[in-house]
Amino acid sequence: MKIVYCLDSIRGVGGIQRVTVTKANALAGVPGNTVWIVVADTSGEQVYAVSPQVHVADLDIRYYEDDWKSRWNVLKGIFLKRRTHRSRLEALLREIGPDVVVSVGESEKNFLGTIRGKWMKVREIHYAKNYRHLAASSFFERLLAIGGDLYDYHWKIRRYDRIVVLTQGDRNNNWHGEAKVRVIPNPLPFHSEICSPLKDKRILAVGHLTATKNFRSLVRSFRRVSDRFPQWRLDILGDGEERPLLEEEIARLSLEGQVRLRGSVTDIRKEMLSASLLVMTSRFEGFGMALVEAMHCGLPVVAYDCPEGPKAIISDGLNGYLVPPGDESALSERICSLIEDPKKRCRMGIAARISSRRYEIDQIVPMWMDLFSGR
Repeated sequence: MKIVYCLDSIRGVGGIQRVTVTKANALAGVPGNTVWIVVADTSGEQVYAVSPQVHVADLDIRYYEDDWKSRWNVLKGIFLKRRTHRSRLEALLREIGPDVVVSVGESEKNFLGTIRGKWMKVREIHYAKNYRHLAASSFFERLLAIGGDLYDYHWKIRRYDRIVVLTQGDRNNNWHGEAKVRVIPNPLPFHSEICSPLKDKRILAVGHLTATKNFRSLVRSFRRVSDRFPQWRLDILGDGEERPLLEEEIARLSLEGQVRLRGSVTDIRKEMLSASLLVMTSRFEGFGMALVEAMHCGLPVVAYDCPEGPKAIISDGLNGYLVPPGDESALSERICSLIEDPKKRCRMGIAARISSRRYEIDQIVPMWMDLFSGR
């Protein structure tokens, strides 16, 4: 079977890049499969190792290289470069003659479905369907969300043969009566033979420093934790536009010595193996890959019960805690309960490790092969 993944890039640090490379590598190892990753841009650092069995093709679109120059260059990237992208991608697909083509990224999702061919067209959704509305903070943004949903979900996405979402909750809540929709969770991108000993006085949070990840709420919650357990610290891994705001919040709460903004890291496994729990305060998630990775490393997790990911991964009170979104007092109490009770921390960590097994790659690949085979 010839399988083609299409996305903007597999360079740099990012969840979609990491998950795509993981799946492509595993599927290329299935006898009879040939796998391509087709990208619009190969600039940047190659962080995730691509198997020699996977073919990587660069269409040389470079969407964002001139955006800083002017708004015209931004518009050019959206409209003119997208036409070039479609033309080059269509020519390559004719050359390859795939059985399945998967849209993973952003740039190709609205035109890939309209390229004619005998191959199965699959669209992956890496976020909750209603993410535009969840992210909207003004009347104008809500109008844009309505328009974006109409364009995307009521027009362009209809050209795909299959739609893959990450959680059953998203399917049940947002895709009523859609026969094309299947649920396939993201796979673990690494395997760890060992677990964290859960002894370091260190809490971890992972994600882009954006409003969606809501790290300012985490910092405020940690203020309460630090009052009771001043020897514990919080490390936030990731970069993004909210870094200055987070630095201000950390300074305002006098937490400079206890909360560290560590930036992006390439070895997330190493970081998790030296932590004792992970906290997620997102306003919404498509899945919550950091939760699964932390649980695989034996960490109990505490998360806001936001749509849609955490509730699909966490069994409240067994392998972690779900907290009402925005309830910073409850969040800090759950964190403190795990800090002050090492036995509970260990018990939940063991349960987390066990429950993470359902996301191992050998559990996920058969789901994709069944989908690709029309089963």
